[in-house]
Amino acid sequence: MRSKIRPRPALRGALAIGAAALLAVGLTGCSEDKDTVASWSTQGGREHIRVIGDDIRTLIQFSGQAAGSAPRCQQVLDHVKSATAYRPLPDEIARERWEKALDQVKTAATTCIQNTDSFSGGPTLSEAAAAQSAFGQLADRISQLAKSKS
Repeated sequence: MRSKIRPRPALRGALAIGAAALLAVGLTGCSEDKDTVASWSTQGGREHIRVIGDDIRTLIQFSGQAAGSAPRCQQVLDHVKSATAYRPLPDEIARERWEKALDQVKTAATTCIQNTDSFSGGPTLSEAAAAQSAFGQLADRISQLAKSKS
């Protein structure tokens, strides 16, 4: 018999929102070079980060729920495609962490679309948690960059 593990979406969602807020604030003061993390942020990157943070919260909420999740998860995939097409982050470590977060979100959203089982549909909690963890690592790097420039 399969047991259903219920995520704690409120806590995980709050963590995703907190990381997105930290990134949005931290990105604005990271560097003074021409091609900087700060310019990446102000010219569109901050919006991509905000959207992906919201998408992670959505994926966590949809974990184990197939009903009606596929259209929203397709939107998440569209957001990942848009964020991937945006110019790369100038900081190599931040760029690697951003790409990892986007890959994790893409994996969870793809599972969400493909997994229509009425008992355990949607993305898996482990995939959504991996996306959140990768996003948190990006937030840590942005925080480090912001502190080093203050």
